[in-house]
Amino acid sequence: MKDILNLIKHRLVVSCQGYDKKTFHTAEDMLMMANAAVLGGCAGVRLNSPEYVALIRKHFPNLPIIGIWKRESEGSNVYITPDVESIFTLRDAGADIIALDATNQKNHLGEYGWETIKKAKEIDPSIVLMADISTFEEAKKAADAGVDIVSTTMSGYTPYTEEDKTEGPDYALIKNCKEKLSVFVICEGRIWSREDAVKCYDCGADAIVVGTAITNPKLITKRYVDYLKEKNIWE
Repeated sequence: MKDILNLIKHRLVVSCQGYDKKTFHTAEDMLMMANAAVLGGCAGVRLNSPEYVALIRKHFPNLPIIGIWKRESEGSNVYITPDVESIFTLRDAGADIIALDATNQKNHLGEYGWETIKKAKEIDPSIVLMADISTFEEAKKAADAGVDIVSTTMSGYTPYTEEDKTEGPDYALIKNCKEKLSVFVICEGRIWSREDAVKCYDCGADAIVVGTAITNPKLITKRYVDYLKEKNIWE
């Protein structure tokens, strides 16, 4: 575990995911996106689905991979690697680290993420798990359950944190996790600039994951357009 964490510590992981079928979403797109990130010098990638994990692993045997599997279920808001089956499918596909939703929301089995973490660790204590959390309380529960990494991925994206969503990263959550927990801390979410990235590290992040600001041209463009309109420049 320490080896894989050292490979991404104080470095950049790029989230290479498809956003909708009108832009990038195919296997070829994901491979080109990951290749571009690697050529740019990233230390690892975050990928969605066993299919894409296996594809990128085939082409980049030594690249650190954080795997997730977005699987929506009726009656549950939990969709990021929602159960133990998903975790081990991603591991078998080649993911070094498996991230899962560890928010205060139950999955389709009626279980919380920290319960899923415990089950997975009982099956394979060596598996490296990352908890996508939205509050410090969730991070602590995940850490107590034996998770290896906590990440701010879900901050601002759960029903009870939406009102407190910040324009940039959740710096306070990073700092709180780093000061009070003995786990690897990743900042993910709304890192829009190089300055944001440096501030994440100043707040104590061990690593950062950047997605939209690098791999989503549609939203990058929209952000510029919306700002120009807000400033009454776009007529």
